[in-house]
Formats: sequence, structure tokens, C-alpha cells
Amino acid sequence: MNGGLFLICGDDDYLVESSARARIGRALPEASDVFGLEVVDGRKNTGDEVEKAVNQVIEAVQTQGFFGAEKVIWLRDANFLTGGGERVAEFEISKAAVAKLTECLKKGMPEGQTLIITAGKVLRSSVFFKTCQKNGEVEDFGNNLKPRELEQRTAQRIDDMVKDAGLKMNSGVRNAFMQRVGFDTRSIVQEIEKLRLYVGEARQVSLEDVNEITSVGKEAEAWDLIDAFGERNAHNMLATLQRMSGQKGIGIRLAAMLEKNVRELLVLREAYDRKWISYANGQASWCARDLSPEESGMLAALPVNAQTMPGWMLRKKMAHVVNYTLHDLRVARFRILELREKLVSTGLPEMFLLEMALMRIVGQGGRKAGLRVAAKAGAS
Repeated sequence: MNGGLFLICGDDDYLVESSARARIGRALPEASDVFGLEVVDGRKNTGDEVEKAVNQVIEAVQTQGFFGAEKVIWLRDANFLTGGGERVAEFEISKAAVAKLTECLKKGMPEGQTLIITAGKVLRSSVFFKTCQKNGEVEDFGNNLKPRELEQRTAQRIDDMVKDAGLKMNSGVRNAFMQRVGFDTRSIVQEIEKLRLYVGEARQVSLEDVNEITSVGKEAEAWDLIDAFGERNAHNMLATLQRMSGQKGIGIRLAAMLEKNVRELLVLREAYDRKWISYANGQASWCARDLSPEESGMLAALPVNAQTMPGWMLRKKMAHVVNYTLHDLRVARFRILELREKLVSTGLPEMFLLEMALMRIVGQGGRKAGLRVAAKAGAS
């Protein structure tokens, strides 16, 4: 690396930090680290602190390394790049400081100078982000990924890490592991290492191993809520919400997950009612005959391609589908969309709004009613 600008950003702080350290390791020989690396702490709370940090970075960029050696400046965890301060005055000072840094970057990096900037989410449409793209290199780890994209990326990452650890894990076990541990890379690394030590020379990881040794992450609690919702189990649903209470922004995230889940259930309920899919004794399968062009067109127009859903997921979803009528699910989607609007437009507590909205959906007989519907479907 002979100088340059690198913006490394995204939700996954483990990957952001690992990538930054890898670049530093490539840029500087071990012996010269102490002289060649200058770290500027980007975690700032006030506009004045942001301004001082930016001035420190600009000064460092404009100062040559000792004896003309390679120099790396690391603006680390720059939280002010992900949004302004709460007060207008603080925001304006931070905004001016970021604009000053952007103008500096537009001029290009001096020969032998490397600037690495790490941050959380950075707005892709911002002048700062576009400047880094044009004048340097951007590594973006998960900014604003759709849930499906996040799942696919995490699944591939788990497969790679499992292989590197010398373990074997089939897709069903991997999906169970992902649902239990979540999407945070740091947690995934730790849990795979625990599995490696646990299974020993056996190397093959089973579902029992995952359930026995891995810790439940925040995303797993969210999946517990989805399961309780599907089962119409009000007690488990409220207990899960209580465990998740206090997490920042949890209401919006859960509402988005629930809305996606209900859309999937709507697709499957439609297919079930039209006898495109059968479900009995815990087994689900698509009808043997080919669907007509009209039926295929209808299915393709739905939000989720249910025909390509993995078998294990289809069985699990169908166990939830039979607990709701098509009308129930349409009402549920309306309630959840209404919930999302209230979460951003009212000052009422998130958990209160979640509990009230979900109880209105899961109610009407609760778990017992759902079990009666499921038993009837299994007997038909």
C-alpha cells in the first residue's frame, strides 16, 4: 500500500475493525508501527470535539512520516459520520467539520500517506461518501441491507468460518445456528470457536451440539417472538418482549420483522387455501401437478417466492399458517403497518405499542384456538 484513502464502514463493527487492522498490517512493517501509525479517536459527543478530531486528522495527513517513511493515519470509530448531534448548534459544528475534512480529501492524499477511516453506517448519498468513492476505496459491511440480503451474506460467512475452523455443518444446522446466534460477526466467531472446542475430533456439528453449547443472541430472541406470534402463544410472546425491552430502536426492528413474516404467511395461506400446497402431520409439500400459467403468475406476483423456500422453513411456516385464516393475516398486516406508523409518530413507549398491537392480533382465543385450527388441519 503506497498511500491512499480508505473508508471502511457498516453495521458489523467486527468486520470493520478487522479490515482496518489488516490494511494497517499490510501498510506498515511490524517494527515501524510505533512511528508509522497515528490513531485519532473518532468517538465524539460534541461539535467542538468533532472539530478538534478533524483538525487533528488534517494536520496528520499534511505532516510527513519520520525520515520520509510510510505513514498511516487511522480515524477510528468516527460516530459523527453517521449523523449529527441532538442539538442544532452541535449538528452545525459537526457538519462544518465534516465538510472541511471532505474538502481536504478532494485534494488527494500526499505520497506515502494513508488515511483509514472507520465508522458505522455512512449515508451513501452524502458528499463525504461519494468523495471517498471517487478519491479512494470504500468497504461497506452491511449498510442498510435488506433482511434477505443480510441472511444470505451471514450464511455464506458462517460457511466460510466453519470451514476455516475445520468443522462440518450441513445447511439445516447452519440455519439453526444462525437463528440462534444472530448476525453479529463477533458473536459468530466466538460461538464457532466454542463449537470447535466442544465437538473435538468429531468435527461434524449436529443440531444437538448447537442447542447444547451456543449462546442465544439478540436476533434469536426476535425469532422467539416470531415463533410465539405464529403459534398464537400470548404468554411466550409477552415474555419475549419483556426480555428484549430496553434495546435501542427495538420497536421499529421488530415491527419490520413481523411485517415481513406476515407477508410470507399470507403467501402460504393463499397457496394452502387454493390447494397448491398440502400440510398434514407436520409435513408440507407442493401439489404434484404443474400450476397453470394464471396460477404461476399469481404466485410470482406475491411478495415472497414460496416455491423456492427451503423444506425445513416451509414446514415451520406452515405450522404457523394453519393457526390463522387468510382474513386474520390481512388484519394482522394492517395492525402491524398501523403499529409502524405509531412508533414514529407518537411519544408512547415502544413496548406498550408492541404489546397492544400484538395482543389484538394474537388474541381471539389465543393459543388454544390456534391449536384447534392446527389439529383440524392435520386431520384433514
